[in-house]
Amino acid sequence: MLDSRQPGQLLDAIFSASPDAVVVIDDSSRIVLSSPAVTSLFGYSPEELVGELIEVLIPIEHRRRHGDHVSRFFDAPRARVMAAGLELTGRHRDGSEVAVDVSLSPVEVDGRRYSAAFVRDARERQREIDRLRAVNEITRRLLGGSGVRVILPLVAERARRLTRSDAVWIVTPAASGELEVVSVDGPGTEVLLGVTLSAETSRSAEAIRSGSSEVIGDLSATPNVPSEVIDLELGPGLYVPLVVEGRGLGTLVLGRVRGAPGFEPHDVAFAEAFAGATAAALELGEVRSELDRLGIVAEDERIARDLHDTVIQQLFAIGLSLQASRGTASGLTGDRIDAAIGDLDGVIRDIRTTIFRLPGRTQSVSGLRDEMLRLGDKFGEELAGVARIAFHGPVDTLVPDVVAEELLQVMNEALSNVVRHARASSVEAVVVVEDGWLSLSLVDDGVGIADEPSAGHGLRNMSDRAIKLGGTCAVSRRERGGTLLEWRVPI
Repeated sequence: MLDSRQPGQLLDAIFSASPDAVVVIDDSSRIVLSSPAVTSLFGYSPEELVGELIEVLIPIEHRRRHGDHVSRFFDAPRARVMAAGLELTGRHRDGSEVAVDVSLSPVEVDGRRYSAAFVRDARERQREIDRLRAVNEITRRLLGGSGVRVILPLVAERARRLTRSDAVWIVTPAASGELEVVSVDGPGTEVLLGVTLSAETSRSAEAIRSGSSEVIGDLSATPNVPSEVIDLELGPGLYVPLVVEGRGLGTLVLGRVRGAPGFEPHDVAFAEAFAGATAAALELGEVRSELDRLGIVAEDERIARDLHDTVIQQLFAIGLSLQASRGTASGLTGDRIDAAIGDLDGVIRDIRTTIFRLPGRTQSVSGLRDEMLRLGDKFGEELAGVARIAFHGPVDTLVPDVVAEELLQVMNEALSNVVRHARASSVEAVVVVEDGWLSLSLVDDGVGIADEPSAGHGLRNMSDRAIKLGGTCAVSRRERGGTLLEWRVPI
């Protein structure tokens, strides 16, 4: 049992030990009592506040409205949370604003009315909210199409503000195999931008490998830190890996000026939470970018397929019809037909150039069709025209690499022979994938192969390549002039 004096002593002890600041005002808004916790929260001693108006703890821009709130509270006093759902701030002695949560309770003593405000430091809670907002903004921008390199400056700026740091830099793997500082934030940090670091011995590399954060006492005096850091006069530092599902995307490095408080465990935990969420967002952004790229590639492949399989083939057919008509035409009519055939070849060449320059296709791996068409264009100038190449069947998807490589070699050898020996003005080729076989038929309008062809290396090589794959190769003279090559192998 407590004696008559002990309850008061117990209340005094609780009041003094409370981590929340307690501020009591009368109905004239003057402070009549405050607890010791006001010192750490607002910078005033409890005695300094007694007799002051409560507005001394309210940000200047909110004071007028706060006076109205106080009047309404005393008109209808009840215990409640102040401005529930809103972000409240108090005014520190140095003029800065402090995030707070406030609960109000009416008190009446000897007929006089008072209001007790229980003020809790909400800075960490607010920082968590700001962290979630920052990650949400980063994620939203990445999913909106912003590139990772565009987003990293935002990551650096938010990291510096949220962790109360003076300097931040982000390190990621470079194409050279080293690490590179790709984004910075803070006064003077521009000297770090573009600095390369060892992927083996630097502290950033170690953080990526270990997946663990490292607290540094003095960045300016620590080995394996960029030498440019010395000029920034930084002291406390923190290396935090940007890791998602075991994949190291880089390192987030935080620094504070020499003499500033070091990074405490709660700072490390907060930075790790931010870095982890940011890394996940960056990974998501990369996935989105890849999906967008694949979408572009797929659409460009469709356009290229339509252009080649429809438009170019129709132009080929028109050209063949004109060539057939050329034999019966002479004089001006023949010249016009020749000019039209030349124009068709030019249009085909332009369409192929357009196909190869489609953005999605320039970023994707070339297929067998592309390689065949490039070979045809390579010899086109020497033929004074284009090598007309048609495709039937799933050429890009069903032909194994080993067969594709042999086909390209045969095509190269065949076109080379035409240029060197045939004196041809045009070449037409058809590549067919059907029923488990790949066949190449190539015909030119040259002088034709001799009745008894020599055992040249070119023809023998093409035949050997077919036999090696279990196929056949035949070369024959056409009745109307020119040569026909038929090369066929199983796939």
